[in-house]
Amino acid sequence: MEETKVETAEIEEAKTEGKRLQVLSDRCRKIFCEKKRPIIAGLAVLLVIAIGVGVYFYKFRTEDIGLEGAKNKVLEFVNGNLLQPGTVATVEDAEREGGLYKITINIAGKQKVATYLTKDGKKFFPEGMDTDVEKREVAEKQPEEVKEVPKNDKPVIDLYVMSFCPFGNKAEDTLKPAYDLLKKKVDFNFHYIVSSNGEEILSLHGPKEVAQNEREACVLKNYGKDRWFSFVAYVNKNCGSDGACWETGIRSMGLSVDKINNCVNSEGSALMKENEKASTEAGAQGSPTMLINGVPTRTVYQYGNSEVYKQVVCDAFNKAPAECAKKLSTQAAVTEGGSCGN
Repeated sequence: MEETKVETAEIEEAKTEGKRLQVLSDRCRKIFCEKKRPIIAGLAVLLVIAIGVGVYFYKFRTEDIGLEGAKNKVLEFVNGNLLQPGTVATVEDAEREGGLYKITINIAGKQKVATYLTKDGKKFFPEGMDTDVEKREVAEKQPEEVKEVPKNDKPVIDLYVMSFCPFGNKAEDTLKPAYDLLKKKVDFNFHYIVSSNGEEILSLHGPKEVAQNEREACVLKNYGKDRWFSFVAYVNKNCGSDGACWETGIRSMGLSVDKINNCVNSEGSALMKENEKASTEAGAQGSPTMLINGVPTRTVYQYGNSEVYKQVVCDAFNKAPAECAKKLSTQAAVTEGGSCGN
């Protein structure tokens, strides 16, 4: 029934466009024929008709490759252009969302990424990726200025992340053993990379990430760094890329879901604006970014290597404490590089 109504509306609108074309044609014929210019008049009429037909087909017959076509198009583009040889993406989920197709892909069974494709399959919008492969590769090869980290009696570590950035999550998980070992000797601070447009808070991975950023910031404010780290570790391990099980995590820690919700509702935006200010001042645009005594370190990209995280922190002491002698475990699957750009 709905399709019939839509088709009827399209036909009626097409008729209206036809009437307009007829009026324009009559005007053109009158103007040019009165001036004895029949050839030009004929061309003018044909031009008006061509424009009208073009408008009709653009408006009512826009190419739509369909859901299956969108899935195939995304896989073809991602596997052929964005991934390293031997790494393969598969489709995790696919749906139509507004005027776009939302295709969630799974990269090598380790990372889920929501991507978007226009109905005609010509425009691709991944999360934080540049579809210009040459431009992306050049950017990745640009050398980064390495500054010497100043030493301090009590080093200050600042970690800037996005709650649903898989690289930021890896950095959190890698830092946790070093945090547990050195938290009494080091000033650890955690921040979220967001932006704002008036009262609207924006994050790279959408509204769900904004909500999770706010929840985590509220845990940090109300329950401290230890509980914050336990909470993000739980979400990273169990809740996927939408934080759906966050309440279970809060309850498992003996914390109050209501308290976190009340904090988000009353202070969430203000907390995010504080984080925006901090990340902007630090020049933190990619998740993760780590500063040691105010200086960025590329060690943060050594995901899974807690020992190297610990060592770079210990090197920032004027005199390293006894805890620095303890060697931390290194995961078998250490990965290097990768971040989510804002």
